[in-house]
Amino acid sequence: RGQWRDRSRGARASAGGAACSAPAPQLGPAAMGNTTCCLHDGAGSTALDQYAVGDGGQGEGDAVKEPREEIQVTNVAPAMEDPGDLALSPVIVDEAPAKAAEAAVDGPTAEPSPKVGHGHPADSPKSAPSDKSIKSIFQVTSRESQTKSLGGPTITILVNPKSGGNAAGVMLKIPRGGICVDAPGVGPATVFSYPIADPAKEGVHHLAAEVLAGGMHPVRCMVAGGDGTVMWAIQEIFDSGIPTESVLFGTVPFGTGNDFGNVTKWGVSGPPTGFLKEEDNFSGLKKYVAAWLKAESNPFDIWQVSVRTRSSPTAGFEFIQDGKKQCTEQHVGRHGIKGEEGGQKEMSKYVCNYLGIGLDARVGFGFDKLRQHNRHANKAVYAWEGTKKLLFKKKGVVGHIIDNMKTVEPLSSDQARDGHDPAAAPDKEAVFSTAPDAQAKLAGNPVSLMFLNIPSIAGGLDIWKWSNSRLGTSAAGRDLLARAQNFGDGRLECLTYRTGLGFYAEQTRLPGVRGQGHRIYSGGDPLRIAFRHPSDPKFRAGTDHCKGRTYMQVDGEYFAVREPES
Repeated sequence: RGQWRDRSRGARASAGGAACSAPAPQLGPAAMGNTTCCLHDGAGSTALDQYAVGDGGQGEGDAVKEPREEIQVTNVAPAMEDPGDLALSPVIVDEAPAKAAEAAVDGPTAEPSPKVGHGHPADSPKSAPSDKSIKSIFQVTSRESQTKSLGGPTITILVNPKSGGNAAGVMLKIPRGGICVDAPGVGPATVFSYPIADPAKEGVHHLAAEVLAGGMHPVRCMVAGGDGTVMWAIQEIFDSGIPTESVLFGTVPFGTGNDFGNVTKWGVSGPPTGFLKEEDNFSGLKKYVAAWLKAESNPFDIWQVSVRTRSSPTAGFEFIQDGKKQCTEQHVGRHGIKGEEGGQKEMSKYVCNYLGIGLDARVGFGFDKLRQHNRHANKAVYAWEGTKKLLFKKKGVVGHIIDNMKTVEPLSSDQARDGHDPAAAPDKEAVFSTAPDAQAKLAGNPVSLMFLNIPSIAGGLDIWKWSNSRLGTSAAGRDLLARAQNFGDGRLECLTYRTGLGFYAEQTRLPGVRGQGHRIYSGGDPLRIAFRHPSDPKFRAGTDHCKGRTYMQVDGEYFAVREPES
């Protein structure tokens, strides 16, 4: 407590108050349409890849076999008052030792890894995996850059003004040239704020300049927004080329669910109205700055998911904008959607908190169409969408959409998109199959498949911990029921829900009622999900009621995929 911990070659995030800071981790995009999915620590395809840095002091046997990106989270100050394929895999960083990003959380601090030290890493820092053909912001920023500090360390806040029903926009009232805040017990610091959607990326440029001016000492980056904004900021920092071990990453939780803020102990709701006290020279910032500077850091894993569609002209992705389903040029750029030589479409995204396929994502997609300008109204809208889909709408099931999910051999690159092709990423072991005669048979016909990096979803539900009595596949061993979850252990957890009522029973949080999930996986290998072909009668039966769409969500950002392949 009371200090930032440096981790060799690690990225960091801080929690425990209004915001936290840490080096940004990297995640890979996901592609949709006729798709396959690959999950990989930093990989693509409907693949999930994880960027893990350090073991965060976790128990033996939890480490990912390959180097990966990870952000650090810390427990510090108390929270402030007021069918296709999908590939998932850990991110590989230049065959270098695993990196860590840090975030601050309230509560007992995890024991540091034996490799954690104070001060600079012995070797030169490296940036997160990126497209080598693009010159990064960090590369073009002058090495002569000087700090803009008006006193003490700098804190750069990236703001999504639309978060919290436009409540987060208040952070942009902070003077453009920064303001020096004399925080009690810690001394002065200079605070800057920038809109995260700024096309010129002025905030990211400033962060890069502070990293250079500080001689690679960790600098603090806070995110004012919800879970989607947190991951947006992390991706911006990854794409900029800023070394992740040089940034401490945190959040001011203005969103609806705020699960990242929950697990890092910055809270699940934003500051009260008028908290800045701008009429009194922004004196309201003092207690927040004090918390940000006192926060400690712990490892926090970041994954990458790539979703790929089939080559059909009707395949692709849909997002909600202005209450309508569409995919504009802005969406293509924002989500990194690319066309491939074979005619498929691919989208890669970083995953900070969780990934969902099925009913939960469909509810969220409907919620986005009716999203309001008030946080409490949004909660009511989400509850109505859940009730409507649960009681009045036909539900698709995982067995109709997905053919199988397998672990695959480690990827040779740091991109999840390279995990779609079985020739490049050979199968390792079946996690489950929906075939009737499969050895690793999926139990039942679930409505949702969920991948969890953190012990919090839908505003604080610890569904992995609660679901400790049911297995979801015939191949899973009883030891999986004893597996604990930690956001810095290099592992990703996956479970299913047999019914929509089972998932919404978790909202009661009542022992004996909650815990309806079925555990199917916990590990650090790259994963690949293969979807059924659109001509398959089962796929048609499972998607005809929603016009062929497969619904997915990454960190609270919802989208639909037409004709996913993997």
